[in-house]
Amino acid sequence: MAPGSYPSTEDVRAICAMQDLVVRNHAVTQSYSDLSNAVGHLLGVENANWSTFATWASKQAGVSIRGEDMPRFFTDVLKGLDSVMGPLSKVDDLLRKLGVPALPLGDIGSAGNDALKHVSLAISEGNKLVFEEVGQALSRFVDTFQGDAQYDAAKVARYLSEFPVDKPVLREAFGHYAQAMFEQDANTKAELMLMANNKVGLHEQRRLQPQIEKALNAPMKQTFHNILRQTTEANINALPFPANVAGKAALKSGVVDAALFPVVDAMARAFRRFSTEHMMKLAVPGSALKLGQDLPPPPGMETTLFPPHLRTIENPELRALLAEFDKSPDSLKGTGAEDWSKLDQRMNYIIDLFRTRQSDPALFDPPFGRAGTYPVTTPTPRVA
Repeated sequence: MAPGSYPSTEDVRAICAMQDLVVRNHAVTQSYSDLSNAVGHLLGVENANWSTFATWASKQAGVSIRGEDMPRFFTDVLKGLDSVMGPLSKVDDLLRKLGVPALPLGDIGSAGNDALKHVSLAISEGNKLVFEEVGQALSRFVDTFQGDAQYDAAKVARYLSEFPVDKPVLREAFGHYAQAMFEQDANTKAELMLMANNKVGLHEQRRLQPQIEKALNAPMKQTFHNILRQTTEANINALPFPANVAGKAALKSGVVDAALFPVVDAMARAFRRFSTEHMMKLAVPGSALKLGQDLPPPPGMETTLFPPHLRTIENPELRALLAEFDKSPDSLKGTGAEDWSKLDQRMNYIIDLFRTRQSDPALFDPPFGRAGTYPVTTPTPRVA
C-alpha cells in the first residue's frame, strides 16, 4: 500500500478530535472508504469487508448530521396532519383574542429543526465512537499484514493480543479476517469474511445502543413546547401596556400552556415518525434501502437472493451466528425493523444486508469520487 493512501491510527484519532461535526463525518466516511480499499488489497475485493459497508452507513449518517431540508419537509408533513392543524387553529384563535399574531408554521418547522439537532448529535457521537475504535483496528491490520506471503499464526496472535479483553467479539472478527487472507477456497473465504463482517457489526451495534436510544428518544415534547411558548411569550411582551395585560395573565394562569399541549403532543408524535423514517434509510450504490421494510434482493438475484459462495453456509460457527440473529433463515422475509432501537431487529436486518451484498463490487466505489490524502490536516473552522 502506498504511504498516505489510508489513514494511520494517528489519523483516526486526529479525525475524531475534529470539532466540526459535518467536516468530521466527511472525513470518517472518506477514511472508511480508503480503509476498505486498503483491506481489500490484502483480502481481495471479491468480498466486501466491514469498512466497505461502513462507508455508506457513515455517508448516510451525514444526511442526518447536516439536517438537510428538515424544517421545510417537517413543515410540509405537519400541514397535512389534522391532528396538528386542528389544535393549532385553536391556539391561533386564543392568540388573536389576546391581540398577538398566530404561530407561523415557520416557527414550528424551526422547532422541528431544533429537535433534530438532538438526533443529529447522537448520530454524530455514534459515528465518531465506532470509527475511533474500529478504524484504528483496521489501520493496524493493514500496517501489520501488508506484504505477508503466508499465514503467520504467531504474528496474528500478537496482533490480536492488542485488542482489549472487554472486546472479544471484535478480536474474533479480526482473527477471521486474518484467516481469510490466505484462504484459497472461495466458499470458505466468503464465509470467513461474512463471519468477520457480522461480528464487527454485532460489536458496533452493541456499542451504539445508547446513541441509538438517545436519537430515537430525544426530548421532543420539551423542545417543541419551549420554542412555541417562547415565541408566544415574546409576542405578548412586545405589546405595549395595557394591551399586554391579558396575554401576561393568560401565560401566568396556564391558559396558553393548556392550548399548546395538544399541538405539542401531535407534533411530537409526527416528529417521531418523521425522524425515524429520516434515520432509517441507507443509500448504497444502485439502491436506496428503507430499513423498516424487508430487504430487497440485489438486482439479478431475485430468486437466488445471495451471491454464489454464500447461498449455502457450511461453517458451523457462522451457522450458529446466523441462527442467533436471522429470524428467517435463507430468506429476506421479515427483515424490516419495526423498532430500530432494538438490537435484535437491527442485527436481523444487518446480517442479511451483509450476506446479500457481500459480492457487490460497486460498494468499493469512492463515496465522494476520489481517494483521501493522509496524514489529515485539521481544517480551518468554518465561518458562520
